[in-house]
Amino acid sequence: MGFFDLKAICSVCNKEIGLNRYQIANKGWICKECLKKCGFSLGTPVRKMTVEDIHKAINTRNEKEEELSLFNSTKKIGNIEFDDNQRKWLVKNKNFVNKNVIPKIYNYKDIVDFELLEDGESIAKGGLGRAVAGGILFGGVGAIVGGVTGGKKSKPICTSLKIKITINDINNPAVYVDFINTSTKKSSFVYKTSFDLAQKCLSTLQVIVNGSQEEIKETPISSDADEILKFKNLLDQGIITQEEFEAKKKQLLGL
Repeated sequence: MGFFDLKAICSVCNKEIGLNRYQIANKGWICKECLKKCGFSLGTPVRKMTVEDIHKAINTRNEKEEELSLFNSTKKIGNIEFDDNQRKWLVKNKNFVNKNVIPKIYNYKDIVDFELLEDGESIAKGGLGRAVAGGILFGGVGAIVGGVTGGKKSKPICTSLKIKITINDINNPAVYVDFINTSTKKSSFVYKTSFDLAQKCLSTLQVIVNGSQEEIKETPISSDADEILKFKNLLDQGIITQEEFEAKKKQLLGL
């Protein structure tokens, strides 16, 4: 069936569709509604995707929507939101290309470290095993001049101010939180407000990282004796046999 045929059948929902359709692999077609359900970004190679790929994309998006519906923001700083009850966070940077994108939700424990970048230059850092370091600790905006730039001449204009958060994900290890992405005078109210928000965000991230470290420290590590005792209780309750208990005990003791 060619594109100029007036009617076709959507390979996903099996509904009859007109010319407002998109071709997928194996000479199949997908309707506009099903394509929207996938939440694909501009440039996604839909023509190479099979019906199974489309169904998988729709299911993944449905799962993300459900997870987002359960996310209850307890704190918002600029584009980043925190759910302290579930210990999760997300970033809602504006996406003018694809407004249909659902933000990815991360766990607090995913955070490895973070840094504040101004025009690509790191001016403050924090993360696991360290406190926030940099000029941000020495009086806020004014401290950037000289102290952070190492004597470099401070530029009167900022074109980019964002926080880079490194997370424990080998495929997508960096998440960015934008505060300024247009040419902005450093003497302006917008810059000062954005910088204060970034400072507040850094402090919040450090508190989260410190809390995650304490949580790891407080997690009890069971010993071999604890494991043997656990299986002994199962034996006493008649859940496992004497032979199973002896075999497990030998395994734990390395006999």
